Order: sequence, then structure tokens, then C-alpha cells
Amino acid sequence: DQRFYYVAEHNDLITKARHDLNAQELKIMDFVVSKIKPDDEKFNIIDTSMYEISQVLGMKRSGRTYSQLASNLNDLRKKDVFIYNDEERSVTMTGWFETAKVWENGQVQLRINEDFAPYLLQLKGNYTQHLLFDTVQLNSRYSILLYKLMREADKDYGTKITVLSGTPEEYKEWLGAPESYTFNSLKTQVLQKAIDEINLKIEDMDLEMFTARRGRKVIQVDIHNNFIKN
Repeated sequence: DQRFYYVAEHNDLITKARHDLNAQELKIMDFVVSKIKPDDEKFNIIDTSMYEISQVLGMKRSGRTYSQLASNLNDLRKKDVFIYNDEERSVTMTGWFETAKVWENGQVQLRINEDFAPYLLQLKGNYTQHLLFDTVQLNSRYSILLYKLMREADKDYGTKITVLSGTPEEYKEWLGAPESYTFNSLKTQVLQKAIDEINLKIEDMDLEMFTARRGRKVIQVDIHNNFIKN
């Protein structure tokens, strides 16, 4: 079952990339990335189909579903992603797919943009992997992105409590939440909902949120994964 393939990404793609993909588009990208082999030296054309994508993503097989997936693929081709490099003091501005081709019979060919090569190919260190199954079952964009951040923060591979720390502003950036959100809105509309969904659906995550204040202002948010492997 392809849902149990691994998705491997350089940590910078998780922590330093900014984009506005919705939940469906994030799942499609994870599906595509899961097809990359560890020894691939370049991005090969990925041959798939609307049927395969819909099956892996748990969608009903219908003309409406295929039409929606075609729209998602087109959006992924056009949408911008910005990847920041602190060492170079640079930002890579690119799109997700170099090409996306769809046939009337539902066959699909995709090629990932070459700009992603340092972040997806020949990964030897400073990368995070997770099961495609995990993100496929999450329904919220915020849940998917928070899940990836928690995996990236787990440097001890589940043997100790994992802590993700950041300011409210950093969480807005990481999760793509509206800048206008007050902390209360960020907490109730984004963080707590994402935590609740992850706790419900991800077997090895038990997330809990803590805050630190200076006066009445929240200056830091810590999210703990209290699940520890035996």
C-alpha cells in the first residue's frame, strides 16, 4: 500500500519554506515526494493516474474528484514557494512542478521543479521523514504543517519528550496563519484545532500546548509531544 511509503524532506523545506498550499495540495505533494527513491540523482518523470492519487488520498472515484485533482495539479504548477537560506542570506522563489500533464483517460505525468533538488534528492543528513499515511489522514492544512514541524523537532526519535518552541509570530509564519490573528485567535482557530486532530489520528503523538507570558502578552508557545516510545 503506497500510503505506507516514506516522505523524506530536507528540514529547511519544513521550517523555512513559505507557501499557501491547502490541505489537498499538501497531500498531493507528499504523494509525489513519496515516489522519489533514496538513490535518485535527478527528478524523473512520475507516471501516475487520477485513480491512483484518489485511492491513496482516500477520495471517492468520480468525475468531480478527478476535476478537483486536475485543478489542484494546475495550482501546484502555478503557486509560488519561497525557501529561505540563512547561510547564503538568500531566498529561492520557485514553483512546485516543472510540468504537469493530464490525459483524458486519467493518466498523469509530473516532474518536480529542479529548484527542489537540494531539498529532496540524495538526502544524507538534516532531513525528516514520515509515513505518507500520517499526513493523508489529516484534514487541515494547519494540522499537516504542525505535524511536520513536530517530526522535524524530534531529534531523539521519540525516546524523549519533543518540544517545539516559538513565538506566536513564528507559529503564524510556520503554519501560514493570518498575520492579523491575535494570540487568542491563533490558539483557538489554529493551534488547538491542529493539536486535537493530530492527537486523534496520529498514533505516536500526544501533543500539549504551554505558553509563557511577559505581563499579559504571550511571548512564547511550546508544544510538547508527550508520547515516548518503549
